[in-house]
Amino acid sequence: MQGLPHVDRYDVEHLSPDQRRLVLTDRRNTIAEATIGLPHQGTGVLWWIGVEPAARGRGLGTAMLGTAVDVLTALGATEVILYVDDDAPPGDDRDRRAANALYEAAGFEEIDRLHSYARQP
Repeated sequence: MQGLPHVDRYDVEHLSPDQRRLVLTDRRNTIAEATIGLPHQGTGVLWWIGVEPAARGRGLGTAMLGTAVDVLTALGATEVILYVDDDAPPGDDRDRRAANALYEAAGFEEIDRLHSYARQP
C-alpha cells in the first residue's frame, strides 16, 4: 500500500482455500498477524490484524496493514474491505479506537455499521 511501511519477512499460513494468515515472529513468538480473504471479483478482505501487547507502539499494526493490502493487491484485489468489532467501551480489552484510527489514517472510509445482539435462552 503506497505510503505505508511494510513487513519485509513474514510467514504465510494457509487457513483454508480462500484464507491466509500473515505471521510476523520475533525469534520464536508471534508478535503480529493479519488474516486475509483472497480476492473474489476483485475484492479482498482483511479479517483481522493483531499485535501482541508487548510489541505495540512500534508501528507493526501499520506495517502489517500495508503488507496485507500489498499481498491482496498482488493476488488481484482492486479493492480491500475490512470489518471492525467496535462495540466495546473505552479502556476495554476489545476497545478498537486505535484500530479505527489506523484504518482511517491509511485511507479506509467507514461505509456502514453492524449492530450485534445477544439474548439468553
